[in-house]
Amino acid sequence: MNSLPPFARVIKEQRDRLHMSRSQLAEAAELSYPYISQLETGLRKPSRNAARAIAGALGISVEDLERTIPGDTKNLEEVRQAEAFSDSLLSGGSRSRADGAQPMPLAMVADGGGAPGSRDELIGDMIDLLEEFDSADRLDVLAEVQKRAMQRMMDQRDR
Repeated sequence: MNSLPPFARVIKEQRDRLHMSRSQLAEAAELSYPYISQLETGLRKPSRNAARAIAGALGISVEDLERTIPGDTKNLEEVRQAEAFSDSLLSGGSRSRADGAQPMPLAMVADGGGAPGSRDELIGDMIDLLEEFDSADRLDVLAEVQKRAMQRMMDQRDR
């Protein structure tokens, strides 16, 4: 296994191939330099929006870039698949299916996938946001979100 996670390795190597600095990538993707640095060193997992922005800035398809993110980093088979795909991507290819359809990215398989703006994508975005909190605080945050959402629904019903 490579010392960097597959996603981190792909963005670093592709950025290097394009002779871009981290600052240039951050500017092109409209993300902060510290965030790019954390992604590239494997300290953080990207949000879906960040993955889209980085893919665009690096000239990689979003689907291919997302396939370098294992849905579960503790599942060795998913990690191995993401590493194998990143190797293929960096060597100039991607594994398209014979019927021409693109396989669903591993990161999307894990959370249900979905088209941009779909319910599944919005849920994935909420999970990404939830992961920004310390693991010890996540359940409290989730409970607070649920409480506020229920209150809003009840307020709308009463109007």
